Amino acid sequence: MKTIYIKDRFPCPGPRYKRLGNASGEDFREWLIRELNHSSSLTVNLDGTVGYGSSFLEESFGGLIREGIAPHIVKSIVIISEEEPDLIDEIAGYIEDAIIEISESE
Repeated sequence: MKTIYIKDRFPCPGPRYKRLGNASGEDFREWLIRELNHSSSLTVNLDGTVGYGSSFLEESFGGLIREGIAPHIVKSIVIISEEEPDLIDEIAGYIEDAIIEISESE
């Protein structure tokens, strides 16, 4: 199992898209996809950053579903946060919303 510490690459998580600024959710999502290609078991540690905007988290995790990553793979990512445990449920909601969005468009 590989653990990704967001603070190592994104100590100050930014906006949703690259075009809006540095350290975007889009950048992080692309990194997650690369990591998923190398490891079937990922843990993401959210602690140690200055905080998260909802758009960063939604694009990072809901965006995985929109990019075609299978829901069972996205749901298998273990999310850890001792500093803000409510973020774990928030992210789960973004994933579920993206799954519904995709299933309704098919």
